[in-house]
Amino acid sequence: MHRHDARNTGQSEYLGPQNGRPKWSYKTSGAITGSPTIGPDGAVYVGSKDGKLYAANPDGSLKWTFTTGAEVESTPAIGHDGTIYFGSWDGLLYALNPDGTKKWWTSLGAGVPSSPTIAPDGSIYIGSWDTRIYGLDQKGIVWWTLRTLDHVLSTPCVAPDGTVYCCSQDDSLYALKPDGTGKWRFRTQYIINSSPAVDKDGTVYVTSEDGNLYAVKPDGHMKWMFQTDLDIDSSPAIGDDGTIYFGSGERMLYAVDPNGKEKWKYNIGATIISSPTLGKDGTVYVGAADGVFYAIAPEGDRLKWSYKAGGPFDFSSAAIAEDGTIYVGSTDGALYAFGD
Repeated sequence: MHRHDARNTGQSEYLGPQNGRPKWSYKTSGAITGSPTIGPDGAVYVGSKDGKLYAANPDGSLKWTFTTGAEVESTPAIGHDGTIYFGSWDGLLYALNPDGTKKWWTSLGAGVPSSPTIAPDGSIYIGSWDTRIYGLDQKGIVWWTLRTLDHVLSTPCVAPDGTVYCCSQDDSLYALKPDGTGKWRFRTQYIINSSPAVDKDGTVYVTSEDGNLYAVKPDGHMKWMFQTDLDIDSSPAIGDDGTIYFGSGERMLYAVDPNGKEKWKYNIGATIISSPTLGKDGTVYVGAADGVFYAIAPEGDRLKWSYKAGGPFDFSSAAIAEDGTIYVGSTDGALYAFGD
């Protein structure tokens, strides 16, 4: 699912490519701003602004496409039974069978740029442009909604205790019980376009366009705040040791320790809107607005490799397959595969 797991850690259990040679690319008819997701059979699923969800085989050939009524920026989530869930700007949350046929769809009132998160119990959580956060079952039945004060672009995450966290463009991080009851609301100083991530100890990390990374305790009180000089749209990733990684508008990739102290920063040279993905060895993979996809060493001291695409990497984050292939989408409309 988006950011790999229900906690939105952005951390893969697989080792990514060390030299990043292009394997293939598949061109869609629109920009790709959502992230790819890898199925149990190795198929790669990604949405495009041409209104379609694409399923590509591991060799880069097309498996199937599914057409919606509008742009698809939502990252697919795959259930244990292989069902593929994703949203579209046509206002629908879709559930597809593994062969690309429709299982069901449910209206969420307005466009759905948010990505679905599947909780351990199978519950589905997702945000909508109609300013709501939704909780649904695997049949598409809406159990509950919680209204925020602005649009929800963020993808929810689920803490080990079952608490659901999601951000809204009303500058806030919301904490909800699994039944949709609000627990608390934490306000930043400006719009939040990113998705929260929760650590194993329950600490919630969230970035904001106010230029800050916030660490929030499970009770809703701030633990600490890390300040940068420009807006942040990149969602945080969490490493095995608790290190938090994110990109910023000031062209930096940051690594911050669990106490809120800077470990290192790497000057990418271009704005980073995309969110970092962590390989098993700690390599940080991230795309930037200059159209370059970067692999940064775990120590932040060197560039392992990079690749120049035909357009910027906006919100699409990378996904790493079991064989080490890494997939990412670009606004040039292509899904890229890199390997060793």
